[in-house]
Amino acid sequence: MTDINSYVEYFRTIAREHKEINDFYMMDINEPLAALRSNIKYPALILTSLSGIFEAPNLDNILDLINRGFLIIGHLNQIDDFSGEMLLVSRMKQIGIDIIARMLYDHQKCEPLALKAIPGFNINSVSYEILGPVFDNDYGVMFSFRIQDCLDLEYCPEQGQL
Repeated sequence: MTDINSYVEYFRTIAREHKEINDFYMMDINEPLAALRSNIKYPALILTSLSGIFEAPNLDNILDLINRGFLIIGHLNQIDDFSGEMLLVSRMKQIGIDIIARMLYDHQKCEPLALKAIPGFNINSVSYEILGPVFDNDYGVMFSFRIQDCLDLEYCPEQGQL
């Protein structure tokens, strides 16, 4: 089963190791909003919330298909600086591509934390969307991807589980 704590730690590690990322936030929107009031360090990696679906066409080998993602944002000091926006978005996209490349590498090399954090990662599921302005004249790129894991839905009525 996908381990949410491992997922968070995996991306925290990536944020810490990437030369350009200066801050890391998790899925709760209140965390980056509070940081905006106390000087967020840009560029920042923000994990987005997750969603999923169970898939079991023959009620055997049940899969947990999980949609996850992250946002890379940077800040632009001057409002309506359109050339600056394009440069910033291009830079944020490149940082996101660096992260996706790292995910693919770790997954292919069976890196232990990646196996727990992003099982069944498939590069063909990656999509991205340019965002901005968000927050306080921030611009960025949101990357989304799907991972899949096996799910055990065994129920034992004799044990009184529920």
